[in-house]
Amino acid sequence: MSEQARDRVAFLRRLRTVRDRTSDPVPEDALRDVLDVGRWTGTANNRQSAEVIVVRDPAARHKLTEYCANSAVRAAAALVIVTAGDPERAEMEIFDKGRLAERLQLAAAAHGLGAGVTWLKGEGPERAKELLGIPRAKRVRTVVSIGGRDKGAIGAKPRNAQPRREVGDFAR
Repeated sequence: MSEQARDRVAFLRRLRTVRDRTSDPVPEDALRDVLDVGRWTGTANNRQSAEVIVVRDPAARHKLTEYCANSAVRAAAALVIVTAGDPERAEMEIFDKGRLAERLQLAAAAHGLGAGVTWLKGEGPERAKELLGIPRAKRVRTVVSIGGRDKGAIGAKPRNAQPRREVGDFAR
């Protein structure tokens, strides 16, 4: 394996959800880069039906937290993923949304930012639509929260005692 491949694989292995973030603003160039990576994420049949609403306003992020997107309030920005809401393509939209969420998280990590993916629950999707002016027919559930990594809080947490399964136990 080349050194470049090793570095890239190591980066992918290090990706973790970061819930402890600072409220420092995300630099504009980093946010634009994260969104550009999202724009290039593959979609079923290349439909590109997802949109991202960037929520920076603290009061709006607090509301998203009330709707169960519990990490939105502790972030500099919440990226709300909106899909077309086509009932005939629901499974594809869900798959595309998952791919997009992870790519946004990876792009944030590439900039040294912390990111986490969370879901709006219960009445949260409908309330978020009202809050953000999203048409009722659209589908809203996933929120990617990003911000500076709070290294002190992250370092103070105990490490997960559950080790990762070996490749032979994971794949066959």
